[in-house]
Amino acid sequence: MTEQLFIASVAGLTALCGAIVGRIFAVEAPDRRTAVLAAAYCGAGAGLVASVPFAFLLVLIVKWATTHTGFAALLDAAEAIGPGLLWGLAGGAGGGVAVGVVVALFKRVRPVDRSTPT
Repeated sequence: MTEQLFIASVAGLTALCGAIVGRIFAVEAPDRRTAVLAAAYCGAGAGLVASVPFAFLLVLIVKWATTHTGFAALLDAAEAIGPGLLWGLAGGAGGGVAVGVVVALFKRVRPVDRSTPT
């Protein structure tokens, strides 16, 4: 597996996770600016959470399938967590920003204030 394919895989999956989580928070935001910022923030968090197991398992499976070595594949997979965190954060934030901008563009109605008792 090349480094570019690894980066594209991790960033793509975490961008999808960031878009899913970012949409949830962007829809509930009171204004457009908050929708974009909340989606980016929460998308980055989702990218961080998803990147660790995905990067580890991706490299572990590929290394084990190509070389059939046990412990060396495990060490290579552990080394992939660092770059996975970096690209997971970037991909999650990018996915969150993208969906936050789309939600902010089409946002028309403010969320209902449910904090006051009726």
